[in-house]
Amino acid sequence: MPSLILTGHPCLGKSTFARLLATQALRHPSNLIQNVIHITDSSARPDQTKAECYRNSHNEKVTRAALKSEFDRAVMSGKSGSGSSSDTSTTLVILDSLNYIKGFRYELYCISKAAGERHGVIWIMGSGEDERGLMEEKEISESDALAKKRNLERKEKVLALKQQQQTQDCVGTGDERNSSGYDDSIELDGYFENDETIDALILRYEPPDEKNRWENPLYKVNLTKVHPWGRDGTLESASKSPTEDKLASKMKSVKVDSDS
Repeated sequence: MPSLILTGHPCLGKSTFARLLATQALRHPSNLIQNVIHITDSSARPDQTKAECYRNSHNEKVTRAALKSEFDRAVMSGKSGSGSSSDTSTTLVILDSLNYIKGFRYELYCISKAAGERHGVIWIMGSGEDERGLMEEKEISESDALAKKRNLERKEKVLALKQQQQTQDCVGTGDERNSSGYDDSIELDGYFENDETIDALILRYEPPDEKNRWENPLYKVNLTKVHPWGRDGTLESASKSPTEDKLASKMKSVKVDSDS
């Protein structure tokens, strides 16, 4: 199965972009993609919240191992005889996580290479500073500030929703809760407890480089230069973004280099 690896700083909107990508891929008139497997921290470790997955170095290692295992299972499923070649070739695997270690991204590439499948990397950037390597020149980069701002917004929304749910549980049923506006699509584990965790993850982030064969093709998505999108995976603008058109055209032709 062809695969796309999302990478970038925490809380920039990778999961929302992954949903957008899956939605647009399934709606594309070419019908090249019939199914999407969306792998996240939550799907790889359903018993852990996002904060718990990255609480310490041990948890990070366990999380990476779980993500790699699920990715391996998804990409190699077409080689195990569990489905026809046509079914697997029209299934897109999206690995949606921080994927912040260069060596880990190389291991994912090797899995795709062993399966003989197409493989690409998408770098979600909070600003152009990420690419130019200007983060070290400032105490807080634009991307860093955006990550912390969005994390705080998520945390406040989650806490408000939980408080609302507890209040409504005392006076009504689950149906009444949904009809009163409770949004059960919100990821209740999708935030970090404090800025220190985000700072540590950003400090250890190793940016992708398209010169590396395991990170080529590399698609760069600067959040300040793309059309806005919603949580349901739809563009707020009717026109397509240049990034979307570029992804759709390149992923049809790019294959893993078996000679490298």
